[in-house]
Amino acid sequence: MAEVKLVREGKTEFFVPSSSELRKKGPGKKDKFGFYNPAMAESRDISVAVVQAMLNESTRELRVLDGLSSVGARGLRIANEVRGEFKVILNDWDERAIEIARKSIEHNDLRNVETRCENLNVLLCKEKFNYIDIDPFGSPVPYVSMAVRSILPGGILAFTATDTATLCGVYRKTCLRRYNAESLRTWAMHEIGLRILIGYIIKEGARFERALYPILSYSRNYYMRVYFRVKNGARRADKLLENISITKALDFNFKPREVGPLWLGELHDRDFLLSVKRAAKEVELSNRKEVGKLLDRCLEETGMPPFFYDIDALSSYFRKSPPKISRMMRLLEKEGFRVSRTHFRDTSFKTDAPLDEVMKAFRDLTI
Repeated sequence: MAEVKLVREGKTEFFVPSSSELRKKGPGKKDKFGFYNPAMAESRDISVAVVQAMLNESTRELRVLDGLSSVGARGLRIANEVRGEFKVILNDWDERAIEIARKSIEHNDLRNVETRCENLNVLLCKEKFNYIDIDPFGSPVPYVSMAVRSILPGGILAFTATDTATLCGVYRKTCLRRYNAESLRTWAMHEIGLRILIGYIIKEGARFERALYPILSYSRNYYMRVYFRVKNGARRADKLLENISITKALDFNFKPREVGPLWLGELHDRDFLLSVKRAAKEVELSNRKEVGKLLDRCLEETGMPPFFYDIDALSSYFRKSPPKISRMMRLLEKEGFRVSRTHFRDTSFKTDAPLDEVMKAFRDLTI
């Protein structure tokens, strides 16, 4: 076995390649064998809380798949930290990564974990699961089609996308080729990209008469993460497709530009968010404060329209110093509009106010 070192995340210790960099930021780098990115600890925290919430509402044993597990950080944490009746399957095509994962299983004396060393799509053809987590190095597109067929009705599908430059408008041709959608580089590019990703996955599910409901979706600088509740039925799938279309978003000059097709419905399910918040209190998290802030912001976003405005973008456009975001929000609320913060950027807000009213409010605050 290759040289390894022991790290701790949440309340779980596991082995990673000794050459792994333990940086807390950035997308991480592939190693010759195995892969571990400590900057994704927050993402794994949320996975632990999501599976705990799922088990809290279940009366049967669940099958959990960490489909591209590498050394197993996500699946090992779920197996060790979540309470309930379930089995975790760690799968990776890299035999050396699975060897390291097995060493961690033994170290933690875990009896609810199995390992596989297979092509993920082949495994998804052969077995069914209640929860499937796919966290690739790049786009999840190669795995979506088989994943939506392998998930059991009522189960949860989770995908990570790290091809954010493509989804956020840097590589527009790649986005058209990969997601069949037009992206846009602007202040709201992460929400546009996230909605393109959601729309693509929902359409893939609909091909197989499976309805994929977004229950938690969020974006970080270098990755996007989406969770879906899956139900059977052509009519349900058709209903979801009604919320996917081409729309317009504002560019940096506040001119409308066509984007999509993309998802225009809710990014989150409020009841599910509340259940995840409750579950997060039951488990040990590496980034409790950050996770709590993210879930609270997601809750604020529910019921709000797509896209958002950004104080810094407005300031740059008008060439004025930016007012406090709280003042801007209060002024719009006073005018009778709904306003909320958003998880996408600390300098941004969502509102149902039209553009001219937002600009008027900004000018009134910067006279």
